[in-house]
Amino acid sequence: MLPGTLKQSRAAAIDRKTHAGARPAQRTEPRRRPVRQRMGRAQRMQELVEATIDVLAKKGYAGFTIAEVAKTAGVSTALIIVHFKSKEQLYFAVLKSMATEYFSALRASQIGAGQRAADQLWRLVNAEFSESYFTPRYLAAWKAFWAETNGRKLYVEHFGAETVHFLETTVALCRKIISDGKYKGYDPRIVARLIDTSLGGLWIDLTVTATPVTIAEARKVARSLLALLFPKHFTQHGPRRSP
Repeated sequence: MLPGTLKQSRAAAIDRKTHAGARPAQRTEPRRRPVRQRMGRAQRMQELVEATIDVLAKKGYAGFTIAEVAKTAGVSTALIIVHFKSKEQLYFAVLKSMATEYFSALRASQIGAGQRAADQLWRLVNAEFSESYFTPRYLAAWKAFWAETNGRKLYVEHFGAETVHFLETTVALCRKIISDGKYKGYDPRIVARLIDTSLGGLWIDLTVTATPVTIAEARKVARSLLALLFPKHFTQHGPRRSP
C-alpha cells in the first residue's frame, strides 16, 4: 500500500471509531415562558384594582405609581393605561371599589336584623368595624386615601349621598328607640349625629393616628357608646331583650 494511501486508511479508521463512540446530538428547544391566562376586561381591571390596593397598603400614596402597580400585578404599564387611561382614573377606580364594599357591608347589616330598632342599630354600628371586611390591608389602603386631600374630596363628591342615606337611617332608628324607651330630652337627629361623628372619629383613630386603635377596640368603644346613650336598650354586649 502506498504511503499516502496508508495514511488515508488510518485516518479513515480513526474517524469511524470516533463517530462510533459519539452520542447523537440532542435536540434543544427554547424554553417556553408560562402563558398568562387571558382575562375578560372586567376581570383584568379588578386585578389591577387589587394590585393598587396592595401598593397603597404597603407604600402609601407617595409610593403609588403606575410602574409600581404594573410590577405588583405582573403586567406592563401600557396595559394599565389601556384600561384606565391615567393614574387618576385608576385611583378613583380603587376608591370606588373600596367604598362600594364598605356601603355594601352596611346595607347587608340590615338584612335579617328583625323589626326592633335596637337590633337594627346594633348591627349597623357593628358593621362599621367588621373584621371580615376591614382587614389590615384594607385599613392601610384607607389610611392612604384619608392622608391625601384629593382622596377625601373624591369620597365626599361621589359617595356623599350614601353617607347621608345611612345618617338618615340612624336618625330614624334613634327616633324609634327614644320613643320606645321614653328617653327625656333626646333629639333623635343630635343623637344620630353624635353616633355618626363618634364612629368617624374611630375611623380616624384606626387609620391616621400615631397609636391607632384596633378593630376590636373600635367595636367595643362603639358598643359602649350605644349602652351609654340608650341604657334601657343596650348593654356593652348587645341589645337587651326587654327594654
